[in-house]
Amino acid sequence: MAESTTVSIPDIALFKAQSLAWANQFRVVCLLDSNNYPHKNSKSKEWVLAIDAMEEIVCNDNAFDALKEFQANSRTTIFGFLSYDLKNELENLESKNQDGLKFPELFFFKPRYVLEINEGKLTVNRNYPETFELIEAIRRQTIDDIQRQNAKTLKARTSKEIYLQNIEKIRAQIEAGDFYEMNYCNEFYTELAELNSVETFLKFNEKGKAPFSCFFKLDDKFLLCASPERFFKKEGTKLISQPIKGTLRKGNTEPENELLKTQLQNDLKERAENIMIVDLVRNDLARSSKAGSVNVEELCEVYEFNSVNQMISTVVSEVSINGIAAIKNAFPMGSMTGAPKIEVMKNIEQYEDFKRGLYSGSVGYITADGDFDFNVVIRSILYNSTEKYVSVRVGGAITYDSIAENEWNEILLKAESMMEVLGAEITFD
Repeated sequence: MAESTTVSIPDIALFKAQSLAWANQFRVVCLLDSNNYPHKNSKSKEWVLAIDAMEEIVCNDNAFDALKEFQANSRTTIFGFLSYDLKNELENLESKNQDGLKFPELFFFKPRYVLEINEGKLTVNRNYPETFELIEAIRRQTIDDIQRQNAKTLKARTSKEIYLQNIEKIRAQIEAGDFYEMNYCNEFYTELAELNSVETFLKFNEKGKAPFSCFFKLDDKFLLCASPERFFKKEGTKLISQPIKGTLRKGNTEPENELLKTQLQNDLKERAENIMIVDLVRNDLARSSKAGSVNVEELCEVYEFNSVNQMISTVVSEVSINGIAAIKNAFPMGSMTGAPKIEVMKNIEQYEDFKRGLYSGSVGYITADGDFDFNVVIRSILYNSTEKYVSVRVGGAITYDSIAENEWNEILLKAESMMEVLGAEITFD
């Protein structure tokens, strides 16, 4: 790869928007944006945009082995995603539900251009003079702000009545001892939408300012994501996982929000959900780590985001195997499955009416040295432009103490910001 060049950019916000609009001419784009979120633990890259695929890998079978080989041969940072349904490769599971989006199970690419912004400085992986020609092309880029969203309603894939009934069935299985906790999700969708994906993401990202936001384009398929959650990071020999379980609305004033944060911090049900997933994550990390190195650095801490408060724990360890093998051992993330993982994944397939695909999966990067950082694909708008299919998926952890009506209200709260960005409402007909 060519040596990088670093230059100062006077209007960072404008340049970021122009860069994404310029990049959208290519068939493959990955933007990772931390929105300068003041994370108390390990930070993400501030802003990085990977453009155009010089080499790529698309897999639906033997994906982790193929990824390991692709990463070893790339000799540079690669970007991509892991679909939730890679679970079928890891265990004796299947996915037969409806799929309107059609993302592959795994996709990674070696980018032609990489733009990275850190503390007001732009770094580009190209040599002079091409670097400055690229920057000037981006600065000339106009931003189309036409929303092109002609579908004003998204339909619930599972009706409220069935959703509430299913929660009671899940609670009965928990009482019977089949499992302890399940992440149960619903989909709100339309097949009549035409999105301006760049404009929609910029609006969504400005609204959410989430620490693990991303924009991913693969041909006619788009992910617009404002995720607050890290799945997995490797820094040298250190592994870091930060599961989220526990959500409460944000207050209208600072004093009100402090009271709500305290309420969430002390909520016994939410803490129990979080701790169950922390135990699962500890076990997942232990499979890839030196004996005795798994440690919970942070338990049930409340983080404040633009629209909600979330309960987050941080689990760390010292890795003892290949990094991609460690990802395989931890995938899919416990916060989006439940416990015990294999049993709940079998049941999720029976209760949900859609294939999760990239939702509940992960987007991120792997460096040439094998370090990586991956998010959890939640708080997302997914779009297949050929099919005109827009999907918003949301869910929550169901335990024996769950109250069905409260769980329904929680998924509506989580969907709220996406609906506002789309200018759409949910229909339950």
